[in-house]
Amino acid sequence: MDRDREFGEFVDARALVMRRTAYLLCGDWHRAEDIVQQALIKMYVAWSRVRKDSVDAYARKVLVRTAIDETRRGFFQRERTVDAVPESAVTDATTDLDLRGALDALPAGQRAVVVLRYWEDLSITETARILGRTEGTVKSQAAKGLAALRDLLENEPVSRIYTSEVIRKGRTRLVRRRTAIAGALAFVLLVGAGTVGYLAAPHKTADNAAASAGGNVDRNAQLTAILRDADLIPAGVTVQDAQGVPAGALQFFDLIGTRRAVALVTDAQGTSALTIELHRDNATDFSTCFEPEVAPCELREIDGIKVRSSIAGRQDGVHIYQVEALRTDGTYVKASSFNVGGFRTNAVGTPDLEGPKSRPAPLPDRETLIKIATLPGLTF
Repeated sequence: MDRDREFGEFVDARALVMRRTAYLLCGDWHRAEDIVQQALIKMYVAWSRVRKDSVDAYARKVLVRTAIDETRRGFFQRERTVDAVPESAVTDATTDLDLRGALDALPAGQRAVVVLRYWEDLSITETARILGRTEGTVKSQAAKGLAALRDLLENEPVSRIYTSEVIRKGRTRLVRRRTAIAGALAFVLLVGAGTVGYLAAPHKTADNAAASAGGNVDRNAQLTAILRDADLIPAGVTVQDAQGVPAGALQFFDLIGTRRAVALVTDAQGTSALTIELHRDNATDFSTCFEPEVAPCELREIDGIKVRSSIAGRQDGVHIYQVEALRTDGTYVKASSFNVGGFRTNAVGTPDLEGPKSRPAPLPDRETLIKIATLPGLTF
């Protein structure tokens, strides 16, 4: 296949340079490889639309956007999975390599030249034009800067980015995208036909139930009552408010098109962060577990509600229990618990995954999260 051959040649030629650029953006070799692989998969899907005379510029743009998105993505998509929750964090000696620190030690001129020449792979002429310097100056500063970094680069860990693996995952992503597009088109046609039929049929007007009752219904208050009346928190466990959240513990509030309830849950072993999110609709595929497979990941159906529950563990000791539920009315519910004892101050209701690990495993457990996500009436 021409796509695979051309793309494979590009990966073989550029993956190492992209990996080093990603490292400069995130400061961790393993995360850099994940970022590059995701960027390459996106490029594979769009390969037929990429202009071959500007493929390097396109690759840089995709790489940078992927690195930025990676910091914004839900915690679950960023995790390295393990078969069991370890007792302590796993360390990696390769992260001791601080290339960014070495670059910071270079004079500003040398640093700019080295990044543009050897990480962005620009020519001497392009680098000189961007920096407004002569080509002779660029050559001199590149040689001096590269000499200062050479010893450090020789200790760079071996790359684990494999062309065949990227192409395999890219094919899977491409097939899924084409299937989704075909499904969306079919849905639009069906909705269009239904809309025409609806408009052509006579209708009776009806007052809103809440309005006829004499006022607006506080849906967040209703959801809070449903959650608290379920009495799912076991004895010996206390629930506390989360700092910086505009609502009390396990009290629902509106947040960017969703409803969310959070709390700090504490027992004798420590404190966990608990989040419950309700979305009006969902685009998640509940027919499979995540890719790569999360261990253990389980699919089930409870009273017509599709449920996916998973456990993820990161190398820094953070562990997450997550349950997703797709209800018959289209409401998407996600309940998650973390073995960290706080929430971020700059993101409302988001657990602080970089904070201290406050207990061996998250609380509540996965079965309790499943009960929460499938509570009768807990819909958007």
